Parts: sequence; structure tokens; C-alpha cells
Amino acid sequence: MFTGFPREGLRFLERLAAHNERSWFTPRKAEYERDLLEPMRAFVVDASEAMRAARIPIGGSERRSIFRVYRDVRFSPDKSPYRTNVASYLSYDGERGTPGGLYVQVAPSASRLSIAFYKLERPMLQRWRLEMARSPARFRGVLRKLRAANVVLGEPEDWDDSLTRMPRGFERYASSDLAPYFRLRSFCARRALTLRDVTSPALVRRAVEFARDAKPLLEYGWSLD
Repeated sequence: MFTGFPREGLRFLERLAAHNERSWFTPRKAEYERDLLEPMRAFVVDASEAMRAARIPIGGSERRSIFRVYRDVRFSPDKSPYRTNVASYLSYDGERGTPGGLYVQVAPSASRLSIAFYKLERPMLQRWRLEMARSPARFRGVLRKLRAANVVLGEPEDWDDSLTRMPRGFERYASSDLAPYFRLRSFCARRALTLRDVTSPALVRRAVEFARDAKPLLEYGWSLD
């Protein structure tokens, strides 16, 4: 059972950020596995069961849902070899690359939950924009429900890959209240987590509550997949 992430795990991540190199991490890998990886495995199992009980069709597995600590640095100017957070992703098919799921990140001063349609592939992004154009009232309804549940959908300024202009073919919606959302490539809502949240078994409940609050966004995106 998930009992929360130990504070030692958060302190490990702080130390890793200061010593992000193999010579430091390798002799301490057992600490990472004990204080971060094992709790995340327990979280994935318990959260998946809790989502099923709440009739929210997302989940995952210990093997497929957790992000590796090792960074892919092949195309990055930052050659730091390790992630300085521990994270997992629950989706309707259990895969990490499936759009429309719950991302959980635990990190010192940066823990959060996200409902994520992240960096959508062009065909789905086009379907999303066409649906907003065809039925703006439907998307406004999603935004209204999110606001009522205190869920904020990220805007173009929150992402470094958003368009600065309206996408081609949608210029006539530039004066619409939905114009900022046509410029997005990711549709994500976040909720910050406190230290108390992540060090408690209640993190599972918090995840279910957030997924339920953001379910209108999930259902909208899933309908376009």
C-alpha cells in the first residue's frame, strides 16, 4: 500500500540536483529505489485501483507508467544525466505516450498533478481545433465546468511551443474568446501539491479528486481521439 513519499526521498532529489553526475548517483542508487521508486510503484497500483472504483477510466502499471530516472540527453543542450523528480503517467490504455491522462510529479517545491493532452500529434491537434470551430459552445462548456471545479487550463503563455499567431485556416477566429486555445499545442490543467500532500497516503485521494474535477477535459479530448 502507498503510505506517502518519505521526506528522505525529497531530500535525495535536492542532493541529486546539486550533484547531478554518475559518480554521485551510482553509489546511492539504492536510496533512490527505496525512497522514491518503490513509493511511486505503490502509488501507481493504488491510484489505478482508486480510479477504477471512481469510474475514471485511467490507470497504469509499475512497469509502464513510471518515468526512468535517466534523461535522454541526445538532443538536449542540458547533459545532466538524471531527472531531479520522480514522475508517472496514468492513461486509458496504461501507456505513457497516450494523450489524455494524469501526470504525477514529485519534486522539492515543484510537486504537481496534471491532466495532460501534451504536445498533440498534428492529426489530433487538427481535430481538436476543428471541433472548437464547429462547436464553440461545447468547448466553452468544458471551460465553464473546469472553472467551477477550480481547474485552470493552461494558456499559450504557459508553453514555449504555443503559436504566436492563429494557425492557418483558423484566422477568422482571432477575435473569438477561444482564440488563445486555437494557438495551443498542449491542453493541460495543473494542480500544485504541497509537501504534506506527497508525504501522505492521501495523495491517492487527491489524484482521484483532481481527475474527477478535470474529467470534462478528458472526455472532450477522448472524443476526438
